Amino acid sequence: MKTSIYGAALAVLISSPVLAGDLVAPVTEQPVIAAEQPVFQTWTGGYIGGNISYGFGSLDANDDLASLLTTNGFSDNLSEPNGVSGALRAGYDWQFGRGLFGLGAEYNFGSYDGDGEGILAGSGVDVEIQDMATIFARGGYLVKDNFLAYGLLGYSQAEGEVSLGGDRDSEDLDGVTIGFGGEYMFTENWTGYAEYSYTDFGDVDNTDGQLEANLQQIKFGVNYRF
Repeated sequence: MKTSIYGAALAVLISSPVLAGDLVAPVTEQPVIAAEQPVFQTWTGGYIGGNISYGFGSLDANDDLASLLTTNGFSDNLSEPNGVSGALRAGYDWQFGRGLFGLGAEYNFGSYDGDGEGILAGSGVDVEIQDMATIFARGGYLVKDNFLAYGLLGYSQAEGEVSLGGDRDSEDLDGVTIGFGGEYMFTENWTGYAEYSYTDFGDVDNTDGQLEANLQQIKFGVNYRF
């Protein structure tokens, strides 16, 4: 009796898949590795920084004076002040998804100088645009998490000075500034940017609308964000 029971048990074991040669490997569950998520940089916060700029402006005759000059074969351009200058900048940005809105201010502590042009060529006249201050709003889009493309709209004031020999005359200049640029985030705290801006000062004060001025600037700068 026992022999038959043992024999039956042995037959069952021998015929089972594990001992019969038809082995089935146990299924091992592989650990699920989550895809690495990109780190989304945040641009919300304040910043302070500075830039180096190349500026090129124009002082032009306007209205009756421009007509008089062109009638007599002269250009209405009287000077083209230009040069390299530096500025300090500070502001605050708010990020909304991939959009950005910011407010800022900039003070350019240098000047752009130019000799007389056209009818003033060789006269010894020197023209300067200096001490320019700008407040601005900007809006942008994060093309990448660490790269912002933006446009800006602002209001600027500067001092325009004309000198001849020992005589100097200065007038306030003010007008609308528009521009566009790109800003790249190198680290959590440091960014670098390149920017172009155009300022239309319009009519120069106390010239009865006979003179007008403008200024273009190309800027390269860095910001410390906190």
